[in-house]
Amino acid sequence: MMKGTLLRKCQALVVLLLMPTLMLAQGDVVDVDSIGKDSLMVSQYDFDEFDRVDFCHTPQYVIVTKNGRKGLYDMYLHQNITELEYRDLRFNKLENEGDSLESCWFYGKKGYQRAIICVFTEDNTIFSIWANDPGEIYSLDECTTIDKRMEKRTKKLLKRFVKSQQMDNAQLVILDAQTGRLKTWVAMDADMKKDGAGMLLAHSCSASLTTPFRDGRPPKNKLLDATSPFMMAVGYNGLAHHGALIIPTMKGDSVKVEESVYTETDMVNIKERLRVNPTVSSALSWLTAETEWYGYTSTDEMYDNKDKERKVPVGKQIQFAGMFPVENPRYTLCVVAEKHSTDVTPTMFQDIVNPLVKWLLKIR
Repeated sequence: MMKGTLLRKCQALVVLLLMPTLMLAQGDVVDVDSIGKDSLMVSQYDFDEFDRVDFCHTPQYVIVTKNGRKGLYDMYLHQNITELEYRDLRFNKLENEGDSLESCWFYGKKGYQRAIICVFTEDNTIFSIWANDPGEIYSLDECTTIDKRMEKRTKKLLKRFVKSQQMDNAQLVILDAQTGRLKTWVAMDADMKKDGAGMLLAHSCSASLTTPFRDGRPPKNKLLDATSPFMMAVGYNGLAHHGALIIPTMKGDSVKVEESVYTETDMVNIKERLRVNPTVSSALSWLTAETEWYGYTSTDEMYDNKDKERKVPVGKQIQFAGMFPVENPRYTLCVVAEKHSTDVTPTMFQDIVNPLVKWLLKIR
């Protein structure tokens, strides 16, 4: 009986590989997890700790959410069967293969990947198959506005920055402030070749620097809730267009335009708040004084998923976005970097932003 059950589980894994719903693209890297973790190895939470509980079409499992992260919880055993590590998790179907071999299927998203997940209800054995999520990874293959000379210089500086500051990863975006077109977007990780961190990721930033229009209130334009350095740059570029957003589509040189929802008074106040003179601003004193900026910087702590109370940070993400010069702005840039260390400050950006800006001010 045990052997037959194992065979059926293996057959379910074959079904996973053949399912068209995952829409694997040619060349995608697929990781298969068939470990079936012991629930004792999974972080456990009291049921009343969850911020949200979503019920499935089975009484055994619910999808639980805490601090924006989701996981699976077994109502019969009163325990978590996965870590709270998914940014999205949805019930798909319940199947009965006969001989009491029942399986519950889910769709999940974590980081830049998506998965089909199969849980066998008799012992919570989990099979899952992961592939890159096209909605989370940008491609510049069809973008015709990339400046190759600028891209080459940015890659060189970003590589040097990641290596010298021992960063885990970093991304840098440059937009033409006048046209809103994308000039370059470069990503780099510590070993310069690791899959994932070196990709242009759609959800790679914490939300604190998402928009220059956030002043303690929710942004009027919901597009600015996006958390990629690309969308951060688009948001700051709105300062040159009275709050309108010019969003490159990555297809040729086309853009989408979201009209401004801000009054003239709004824009005057926002610009006044974000205008920076590096000689008098302590937070941005590291910026080159060769130009004046609209800009902002922030630091956000990163936590391990198993740190239930988010008490002990394991690293930091630093962010900077700005547009320069203030008069007749030419460029908007955003740079984001992560490091598994608490000894991280935006001052480190001086090693990449300053030489890059000095070079950009010279070229035509």
